[in-house]
Amino acid sequence: MRHARRSSTSPWLIAAIGGALFGVVCGVARAQAPADAPMPSSRSILPFTQAGYVGLSGGRSRYDLYAGPSGLAYDDSDTAWKLSTGGYFHRNFGVEVGYLDFGRAYRLDGRTKARGLNLSLVGRAPIGDRLELFAKAGTTYSRTFTSAPPVYGLQTGRNSGMGLSFGVGASWGFTPNIAAVLEWERHRLHFADDTAPADLATVGVRYRF
Repeated sequence: MRHARRSSTSPWLIAAIGGALFGVVCGVARAQAPADAPMPSSRSILPFTQAGYVGLSGGRSRYDLYAGPSGLAYDDSDTAWKLSTGGYFHRNFGVEVGYLDFGRAYRLDGRTKARGLNLSLVGRAPIGDRLELFAKAGTTYSRTFTSAPPVYGLQTGRNSGMGLSFGVGASWGFTPNIAAVLEWERHRLHFADDTAPADLATVGVRYRF
């Protein structure tokens, strides 16, 4: 049984906005980096990349899910965290892999939780010596669990699948190896009762090899 979600925002509109932001950052990056700019020589966990990093972030998630009849307790936000590693095959373009835990949402006297693995292409644009803007677009493989009493007619259980993801962020380098990161992402997840987006806003730290 499918239910209308709380948000009426078109996922295609959100995807278009995310794609545009990704294009802007990539365009700025391309404009700022000469074609013959050397690639920094450093290590990376990911094959065929350099200038690698690992990151750990924490923050808040927000699920866009069916809330149920008016008056029922509903909480669509929870503590979330992410572990990631990335590397660059060009001074301004690279790839990132991450594990995400979105935390739990409470609705219809039950709970919903989600975790995922993300793969994204990344474009970055240095602004000065310390500030860096970046955008990413890719896909997330999510695994979810939904529970609720049968009286509400909500489909429950486990589900999984691939979905679109994108995000934007900024980092500030305190040292050549340590940087603080502020990031917003949207991931389309597969739940037992529907396919819906979840937002993730985090702050964290990156260690650059």
